[in-house]
Amino acid sequence: MHRLFFALQPSVEVAAQTMEAAASWLAQLQAAPVPVSNLHATLCFMGAVAPERLDQLREVAAGIRAPATELKFDEFDYWDKPRVLCACASRESAEATALSIALHEATIAAGFAPDAKIFRAHLTLARKIRPALAEKIAWPQKISPGFVVRCEEFVLMESRRGEQGSIYSVVNSWPLYEK
Repeated sequence: MHRLFFALQPSVEVAAQTMEAAASWLAQLQAAPVPVSNLHATLCFMGAVAPERLDQLREVAAGIRAPATELKFDEFDYWDKPRVLCACASRESAEATALSIALHEATIAAGFAPDAKIFRAHLTLARKIRPALAEKIAWPQKISPGFVVRCEEFVLMESRRGEQGSIYSVVNSWPLYEK
């Protein structure tokens, strides 16, 4: 089984800049950052997909037409239940939200069972944060001036377990069109 999800992914340069901007928070929280290559904003989590259904999932994604989008991340936030530090967008992108909904609806129509979570633009920067350290800080914290992730494609990513945590890799990508 493949553990899959659709996502928007920052460029390598923007991902590295994001981690640099978060460095002082990571140090204060004594947190190990996720690998830069793992940064993404999940659009639609598919979960376990049988290998024989992968081509069908690719066909569904290829039928999606959506405009390019920008996500503006302007705050760092700690989420206590998953114990993660995230870069978040305080205002949602209408285009990204519409793409998330389109992927969700199209995959359901094709007989898949994606996760029902509503899209919220965020990049997970660190996991397994110790609550005792995070609770000393008033969250969210503004990022000034923030940073923009320009998305001209969406990707299908696979999550695999590695020795030091999850490893994400791009399985396929599809272009988003200009408005």
